[in-house]
Amino acid sequence: MKKILVIRLSSLGDIVLTQSAVQAIKREFPDAQIHYLTKKVFAPIVEMFNCVDEIHYWENKYTLLKNLRKIKFDMAIDLHSKFNTFIIKNFINAKRTVTYNKEHFLRRKIVKGKTNKVISSTVGLYFTALKKIGIESEMSVPKLFPVKNTKMPKAFIINENVKYIGLFPGALHKTKQYPLNLLAEFIDSVPTEWNCQFLIFGSESERDLVEELNSLTETDVIDLCGKLNLQQLVFAINMMDVMITNDSGPMHIAAALEKPQIAIFGATHPKLGFAPMNKKAILLSANLQCQPCSLHGSDNCPKKHFNCMKSISAEQILNSLKTLIS
Repeated sequence: MKKILVIRLSSLGDIVLTQSAVQAIKREFPDAQIHYLTKKVFAPIVEMFNCVDEIHYWENKYTLLKNLRKIKFDMAIDLHSKFNTFIIKNFINAKRTVTYNKEHFLRRKIVKGKTNKVISSTVGLYFTALKKIGIESEMSVPKLFPVKNTKMPKAFIINENVKYIGLFPGALHKTKQYPLNLLAEFIDSVPTEWNCQFLIFGSESERDLVEELNSLTETDVIDLCGKLNLQQLVFAINMMDVMITNDSGPMHIAAALEKPQIAIFGATHPKLGFAPMNKKAILLSANLQCQPCSLHGSDNCPKKHFNCMKSISAEQILNSLKTLIS
């Protein structure tokens, strides 16, 4: 039996985007044993791929590498392309290794405004690795399959007569976060006759954002920040009528679940290849000349004005929501 190792150590959104590539590998080699190497925290996402036989955790690294070497992989497919994954590929001694085309230099040129070229999708870049092993299938949309009957906390109650709007106010870097005062303005502008209930999601480390947002809005919201594990989070997102996020991992989870969504871009930009692959997505970006100013966001606006986010009004989000729920 052929044994294939797929490597992607982080982060949340990038791992979600590898699903379609892994699915294509499984279709090409239906009898192969598909292994996936990632950090333990992201394992629940990989479990929802429905095409991976065994997951290995990038913890206790020395023991892990020795065990991976013993498996004697026929193929190792690197969908991360970092120094760590270079070491992994060399140590495990697979019969064949391939690495995806990261387009690192093109992305740097896009950020510096030195080219008009764009990257249509990171998923397409992952498929460059598959072409190297003879898989010519067309790029497909990543999909996640939530665990049925997931046990949820008591605060999570769904009423069929209510439209549930999920909000992720956070992001890894501040220049990717939509201003909380504008987000609160949007929430309070939603007409009561729309019968919307807002649920705020996030990690425990983002609790201060949620508390600030709650202090700014007069609308009652359900606070689930830090209360859900990754499996529960995916289940909850799948129950939402609309998801509203910044450019973040949950944005890609919503897309992989084909949820109607509003994705807000600030310091980053869809032209870098990170737009949600979802026909039900509305993308909001100011499209300023200084966008994108970084590949993954930063702590402060280089121009000191943060107009990429401030130019997106609460009314724009309201109109987008109206479009999605109508």
